[in-house]
Parts: sequence; structure tokens; C-alpha cells
Amino acid sequence: MIQGTEQQDAIWNELVEGDSHIMVYAGAGVGKTFTIVEGANRIGGKKAFLAFNNAIAKELGKRLPDDVYAATFHSMGNKAIKTNLGYRRLDKWKTANIIKEVLGGDYFTMPLVKLVSLMKGHLIEANDRKAIVGLINKFNITFSSDQDEVNGIIALPTIMQMSKTSPVIDFDDMIWLPIVLDLPLIKYDVMFVDEAQDFDEAQRQLIYRSVEPDGRCVVVGDPNQAIYGFRGASSSSMDLFATLLEKTNREIKTFPLSLTWRCPSSVVSEANRFVEDFHCKDDADEGKVVVDSALNPVKGDMVLCRYNAPLVTAFYKLIGEGKSAYIRGRDLTKGLVNSVRKISKDMSMSSQEFAELLDADFEYQHKKLVEKERFNQANNLEDKHECLCLFVYRADTVGGIIEEIERVFNSDGKGDIMLSTVHKAKGLEANNVFILATDRMPHPKATNMKEEMNICYVAITRAKNNLHYCGPKPAKGVQ
Repeated sequence: MIQGTEQQDAIWNELVEGDSHIMVYAGAGVGKTFTIVEGANRIGGKKAFLAFNNAIAKELGKRLPDDVYAATFHSMGNKAIKTNLGYRRLDKWKTANIIKEVLGGDYFTMPLVKLVSLMKGHLIEANDRKAIVGLINKFNITFSSDQDEVNGIIALPTIMQMSKTSPVIDFDDMIWLPIVLDLPLIKYDVMFVDEAQDFDEAQRQLIYRSVEPDGRCVVVGDPNQAIYGFRGASSSSMDLFATLLEKTNREIKTFPLSLTWRCPSSVVSEANRFVEDFHCKDDADEGKVVVDSALNPVKGDMVLCRYNAPLVTAFYKLIGEGKSAYIRGRDLTKGLVNSVRKISKDMSMSSQEFAELLDADFEYQHKKLVEKERFNQANNLEDKHECLCLFVYRADTVGGIIEEIERVFNSDGKGDIMLSTVHKAKGLEANNVFILATDRMPHPKATNMKEEMNICYVAITRAKNNLHYCGPKPAKGVQ
């Protein structure tokens, strides 16, 4: 039998000899996957593992026993939809199309699309005005005008009802519809789930309803890696999951998994500036933490930043030095291109003329956000504006700006050096990690300082050997 650490053995023993639900609080690089795989090998019954994306589900599916169903939340939910409602075509523009049908083609759909997505993830009813306003405020959703906001809220009951009956579905529906329509789900004796700190309420409910009444959950997560609050995840997701499991009248036992196999001792010490109970092996290499380091990565290294604009600057620097680099951010292209087209639909407009419109739009939007004290959105807008400015002067026309954006961000995986935001690097690692714009980590105007601390922790713990701050050390502790 495979021998694990003392912490791993305690988890496996409870899984085999006990009958409780298991909550594992796991740090970065502590062997979560190995712990889950070995646990699944040691216990019988009908088992499933739920992952956030297809890549993880496929990778774990190769390592897990053949009798474990490895899937994503979306594929499990979609299976229930197909089985009980019949085939429904995927249309990622579904919500926007419904909104336009209800409110007219001139209505700017983006804020309402985000609100509907959050309502589905939080399982908020369309007539719950207080909860809806709470989402608008919490997630800094800004409508084009007060009247647009009022019209949108009034239309929500119709929009949500049409979402339930539409012949097409979007990705949110795959998790939301099985819950709100109470569709029968395939149930399992043991459900393994990872990254539980990133669950929203709909995901928690899908897991809960997919476990047999006398079944068990093995829930693994790290509250210190909760960095997706903007997407609807709750930093208290693990606690909320435990509250949900209490309804089963089965004991819940918690276990730590805090011994990292990834990080050297110097990196662990640096991570401990932001989190507690995170340790390295007794024989771990020392590694190095370098402050005010020059940006000089080599093949296989990783360059991280809290923001996008410094990554673009670094990309141009590296390719100017003849190095092979790429930015991991294909999905960012759409947002930047849409921003360009929103400001000017004239592809032949000169970049100089566009720059004037860009600055004017930024000042107007930024002022509105600051006045409403929506500082997170203001920070994001600043980053987007800085990012677009970097492209403006590398093209002669608006059309050229769009082409340059698409060239830079559509080269995922094609290069020796990966540049990425911290959010997109979660789950990845590299021998040497360079962190940019450390003077803005954490951002002094951030409204969720704990999440900013978590971002620092996630960035630091990607390093397997050496950590390089291209600037001063990030600020220590919650401000």
C-alpha cells in the first residue's frame, strides 16, 4: 500500500474506516490530486469526481480508477438536461438574445447579461428585488443609465422564465436548470470534488443533489486561493458547503493538507507573510526570493501580474530581445476588441483620432465609477485603458489596433516563456516565477483586501525554485 504523509494517511484512514463527510483544507502544491486519486483507489461504491474544466476532468480521468466517473459540473448538468428535457442546442449568446427580444435591440445588454449569470449562480429568484440589488452593488454592475437598470430589473421575471423554456441553453443553464427545474440526477455513493473554494451556490447544490442520501462527499479546497470573487465565487464557500452537508445528519470531519511538495523553503517563508499553516518538507531546497529583480526569464519560466497592461509591456520587451514569449489570455481579446469597436466603428479612423476618443471615454467612465465608489471596476477600467493605449501607437488605424490585439493575445501556448495574469495561472507552476507591478499588490483601493492577499499567495506559490519580484515586495498583511 502506498505510504503518504501523516496528513494524507489520516484522510485515507477516515475515508476507508470512517463514515463521515470529509473536508480537506489544502494549500498550494500539497499533492491534492495524488490524495484524491489514492483515496478513490481505496474505497468502493459508485464514485464520481467533479472538476471545473475539461482539461482537469480528462487528466484526472486518466489517473483515477476506471470505476470513477470524472466529469465537469457542466457535463453532469447537461447530461441531466438531455435525459429529462431532450437535446437543447448550445448558444452562448442566449441571454443577450432574450434580453434584446424583451427590451429591444437598442438595449445595451452586457450589464444585464452579467446580472442574470450571477442570479443563476447564486440561485436568486427574479422577484427577489433586495437580493438582486445586493448583487448589483456587490459585483459593481454598472448600467448605461438609471433607467436602463430599472427597465432591466422589471424585465427579469420574463427573462428568467424564457431562460427556463428556451430551446437553447448556455453554460450557466447547464448547472442552473437541473436545480431550478428539480431534474432527476444520477446519484453517487462517494463524490470527490476539488477547488471547493471557487464554488457558487448552484455548484454546491448540484453536488449535494448528486450524492445518495446515505452517500459521502470528499471536499478539497483552499480558502487562501479564493480569488474569483468577481465571478460569483464566495470566499466562504468551504463553510457554506459544510453548512449544506449538515443537512445529511452525517458527521463532517476536517483535515489539513499543508505540506507543500512544490515550493522551496524561501518561497514558503514568503507565502507565510500572507497565509498561515503552510509548510515545506524538511529536506526542501532553499531556493531564492529576489527583490527588484530584472525581467530576464528563460525557456520554461513564468511571468505573472495582477493586471494585463504590464504583461503587454513585458511581452513587447521580450520579443524585442529576440525571446519567444506568449500571453495566456485568449479570452481577453474579445473584451478589448469590443471596447475598441464601442468607441469607434470606423476601422479606417487614425489611431491618433481614436486615442482622443479613448481618453475621453475613459475619463467619463472612470469618474462615474469613482463617484459611485465602485473602486474595483475603476481599477479594472484603468488597466484596460492602459492596455489599449499600448496598442494604439502600434497601429495606424482602428482596424490595425484590432489586428494587433488579436495577434498578441491569440498565440496561447506558442512560445518558450508564458506571461499570465495570476488568475489564469492558478493551478500552474514553473521553476522560476517573475512577478510584475508588485507596487500594486495588493491594490490600495481594492474593496476585498483578503482576496488581494490571496492573489499574492497564489502568485508566490507558482514557484518551484526561485521567485523574482520585479519591484519591491508586495505589502504585507490586510490593510
